[in-house]
Amino acid sequence: SRETFLLLNNVLLVVATALVLIGTLAPLVIEMATGGKISIGPPWFNVAFLVPTVPLVILLGMGMTAAWRTQATAPWLRTLRLPAIIALLFGVLIPLLVYGRISIMLVVGCAAAAWIVVVSLIPIVRSLRREKGAAGITRSALGMSVAHFGVGLFVIGVTIVSAFGVESDRALSPGETIDVAGYEFEMIELRNVQGPNFSAIEAEIEIRRDGNFVATVRPQKRQYLVQKSWMTEAGIRAGLDKDLFVALGDQLGNGGWSVRVQYKPLIRLIWLGCLIMALGGLIALSDRRYRVNVRKAEKAAEKAVEATA
Repeated sequence: SRETFLLLNNVLLVVATALVLIGTLAPLVIEMATGGKISIGPPWFNVAFLVPTVPLVILLGMGMTAAWRTQATAPWLRTLRLPAIIALLFGVLIPLLVYGRISIMLVVGCAAAAWIVVVSLIPIVRSLRREKGAAGITRSALGMSVAHFGVGLFVIGVTIVSAFGVESDRALSPGETIDVAGYEFEMIELRNVQGPNFSAIEAEIEIRRDGNFVATVRPQKRQYLVQKSWMTEAGIRAGLDKDLFVALGDQLGNGGWSVRVQYKPLIRLIWLGCLIMALGGLIALSDRRYRVNVRKAEKAAEKAVEATA
């Protein structure tokens, strides 16, 4: 039943939260108890969060198509057969054809994302296929489908960024070029600029791919007049398929600067997925069945009081 999957998903969410909490607090507890210091970094959080999340995502798609209270197994499995096949094909072919690389975790992540996206469309497709005059999809069901569609986009964004994102720290001077993730970053010049409440050193960096101009970004190293502290303002070339980040680090002397370049494919799907999840929640909340007619409730209360009196 759907209640079973809701319960299992809640258990897995609690497990994921507990693992993250342990990784966050363990260094502090050990330092207080023994005086020693340990460091728990990204490897722990990546593995600890991934272990309960993968089955959670699979159960999420299964629970969406299950009925309340009880579900007959045979028709339910027939409903899930096609989404499962599409998800597996997507998990294998998309990373291989688009990015030219494949791995077990990459297949699992892409297949899980496709699984949620396809399953989230089932209630909408069923509603469109109903005969004219039949009851359509409720707002709560539509909100559920939209929210889970956003979850699928979020998962594919996280998977692709984790697998194909590139981060590189290089030394760069005006007139020099560095190559990162197939893109050429050339520092054209450095100049001093004055803002409303800060002064900054600004670099003009041109980005090219295969000799073709892509964009110009202008990362800054700012010093605010009040705080007298240096802050980094990254230059970002944003796009739906990828983001390119360039940030100035420390001055190295002889006109050189340390520069951090980041290539983040499909990172926008993470934020887009979260926005769609929120939209799905708002659509579900607008369902009339969740509204309370205050006047009717007051009349019912008055009648109950009179009957009691």
